[in-house]
Amino acid sequence: MTTASTQPARVAAPPKYDNGAEWLHALGDIPLERVVFNPWPGTATEKDLLEFVERDKRLVELIDGTLVEKPVGHEEPQIAMMLGYFLVGWVRSRQLGAVTGEAGTLRMKRGRIRLPDVAFVSAERLAALPKPRPSVPAIGPDLAVEVLSESNTRSEIAQKLSEYFESGTRLAWIIDPATRTAAVYEGPTDQPSRVVREHEMLDGGAVLPGFAVLLSDIFVAPES
Repeated sequence: MTTASTQPARVAAPPKYDNGAEWLHALGDIPLERVVFNPWPGTATEKDLLEFVERDKRLVELIDGTLVEKPVGHEEPQIAMMLGYFLVGWVRSRQLGAVTGEAGTLRMKRGRIRLPDVAFVSAERLAALPKPRPSVPAIGPDLAVEVLSESNTRSEIAQKLSEYFESGTRLAWIIDPATRTAAVYEGPTDQPSRVVREHEMLDGGAVLPGFAVLLSDIFVAPES
């Protein structure tokens, strides 16, 4: 369990909206059932998020004072865990930094708190963080990975990519279990730089030079 920071970061007041449609659009056009209403939208804090994640084991992100649940499923966590397994082995053996899973909290430059399904932060950037390290470090991961679920929206993923790269991310992988592909992003663009197919290698590029995994190795075996 993480330890709460003694000096929580100040967060700007949540924006105001003229109607519910504007508000949902700002959240990424997500299904309403993923929006947490206790605490009331617009009033949630970092403390609320940490209680949900640590005490209740509910994965939520904090978006402009509103808690939004991450989609849950059976296959997606398995994919994230397998990818994390390969990354941890590579990163730890070379002392390159840290790999976190779906409960790893990171504060983006805009103040939103995101929980990438898998993330890598280099040792150099970790060393620059305040000590003791806060529960929610203000840093974008060098590598951010999102595994798509059915209720993820195109707008939501676009927002995450924008926030990641704005906050220091250099590489992002969007894994799609439905098509068994990985879209590779190397900057805040609408289109990926390439799409890796199931029987191709997914590599770490300039962020993790030398790392590569056969994409099919991270997917759950299809039912016969």
